Amino acid sequence: MAVKFGFWSEQETLVGQSYARRLHELVEEAVFAEKMGFDIVSLSEQHVALGGISSSAPEVVYGYLAAVTSRIRLRPAVSLMPKKINHALRTAERAAVTDILSNGRMELYCGRANTTIAMRAFNVEPAETLSQMEEGIALIREAFSKDIFTFNGEHYQVPPRMLVPKPLQKPYPLMGIAATSERSHVWAAHQGLAVLSHTLYQGWEAQAKMVEAYRSAWRRDPNGPLDRPRLGMPVFLGIAETDQAAKDIYAEPLMHYARISTDAYPRLAKIADDYAYMGEGLEALQRAATDWDYLLNDSASLVCGSPDTVIRQLERFIDAGAEEILFHIDSVSHAEIMKAIELVGRYVIPHFNDRNNVVRPTDEILEQIRMMRKTGPSA
Repeated sequence: MAVKFGFWSEQETLVGQSYARRLHELVEEAVFAEKMGFDIVSLSEQHVALGGISSSAPEVVYGYLAAVTSRIRLRPAVSLMPKKINHALRTAERAAVTDILSNGRMELYCGRANTTIAMRAFNVEPAETLSQMEEGIALIREAFSKDIFTFNGEHYQVPPRMLVPKPLQKPYPLMGIAATSERSHVWAAHQGLAVLSHTLYQGWEAQAKMVEAYRSAWRRDPNGPLDRPRLGMPVFLGIAETDQAAKDIYAEPLMHYARISTDAYPRLAKIADDYAYMGEGLEALQRAATDWDYLLNDSASLVCGSPDTVIRQLERFIDAGAEEILFHIDSVSHAEIMKAIELVGRYVIPHFNDRNNVVRPTDEILEQIRMMRKTGPSA
């Protein structure tokens, strides 16, 4: 099976630049990603974020992208499921309409929220985010798949109603979750959902454990769209013509992003039992924020270098079980993002998806021809 590649953005806007201009740049990047052979465009949902991350309404962007793209699939990374941020039925309605307008290209990946800034702004109780996500997903699946549905849960009580309109894809669009704990991987597997798997910089051993937990626990939902496990991995990307150029451009932005992320996780671990796992492995989190060699080689979270180097590094993610790679290309200028999309589309995607169409050195081909002459029937 060919590996799927995605472009993942949080619409990060650099200091001194315009949020409005950045949004138009994001659209240009998504359209260009489709042209360069990417399979998925994936937008984060972040609210009242400090600094440059500004993807507050990805559902609006998807409606726009549905009109200016024709092939690339549209996937939130992720739709936030706390009830006070997004009522599950509103999430279902938006996804269904986008699926229709995009002619069946919408996917729906959900998550529980991972910033206290957003949770406090919307008066979300951290101890309820996990149960609201799981119940919300169950409600969406009922609304998608049944003509008349009803729902009676802890957080949602819906009398007999009809979702209007229903999604174009049947039985409904691909659904999954972002999972960073073993528990979430197992829960998604039991539900027959897809997974976007990340270990919070804990490394390859932890990643292997998550993959095994998901694959071994997966059960097909006879009423769902998946007939087998679907596992993707988010990968932070730095790419340029040479290894040194990639490091010069991307090392500091990638480490800065790791510092921001790792600073949030220990705080989240203290506010609710469901987030307690984020406090485990603090040494690895700290190393990811301060040690470039660890971040690049051992954290199972990023690739950085020339196209050849990136290809070699990606082999490890694919060997670890990734069927989809979502490249996080952000934290640098629009020009660098466009260059990264081009390099991935020109060199990386063809290498994995159509190697027979990748130009190889003439000497290498001639050597293979000579060997076949020596061993073939006409030798």
